[in-house]
Amino acid sequence: MVETLLAVARAVGHSGKINIVPIPRMLQEMASGKRMLSAFAARIPEREGKFLWLDPGVEEALSFATLAEHGAVTLETARHLKMIGTIMNGVPENFLRQQGLMNFDSATTEDASLRKLLVGRIDAWFTSRWVIPVVMALEKIPPDRIILSEPITRYRLNFAATLDIPEAELAPWRAALARFRAEGGVDRLMADYRQ
Repeated sequence: MVETLLAVARAVGHSGKINIVPIPRMLQEMASGKRMLSAFAARIPEREGKFLWLDPGVEEALSFATLAEHGAVTLETARHLKMIGTIMNGVPENFLRQQGLMNFDSATTEDASLRKLLVGRIDAWFTSRWVIPVVMALEKIPPDRIILSEPITRYRLNFAATLDIPEAELAPWRAALARFRAEGGVDRLMADYRQ
């Protein structure tokens, strides 16, 4: 989605600053009245009236990552694990809470959960299916070291804006997103993340 944001920003002639920050910080800044557009807002019921939604978004899936030698985890078997790593205050953590799983350890970064998994401090890492291979690659972890569960849940990630941005300012962004999607730009960029 960052790549999509950068492509659309170029298309609309955006000359302002683009910051890439952790999602919890982005949500906090958006809630505090900072006027902004985001490429990673999960469109979930509790956020529906808090943002302006710019596009149909892309489907996101959450999965458990485990060490290959321990086998895959399901939602039911995760209930019996000692500890599950997840990102603090994000959709994955909220989903675990909603399912009654309180055996989780929240981290402020995804790479922290991966490192905890590798040294045995957690039994599974619950996060985005897109995030897991990217973080593994950045940390130079061989792909066969970790296995992913089947998707546990799905939701949409969207471009969103704070409520104080006038529609006249958002219209060019909406149009550029629609063009980018129609030309296959989103599908091309997302192909590397889909498994």
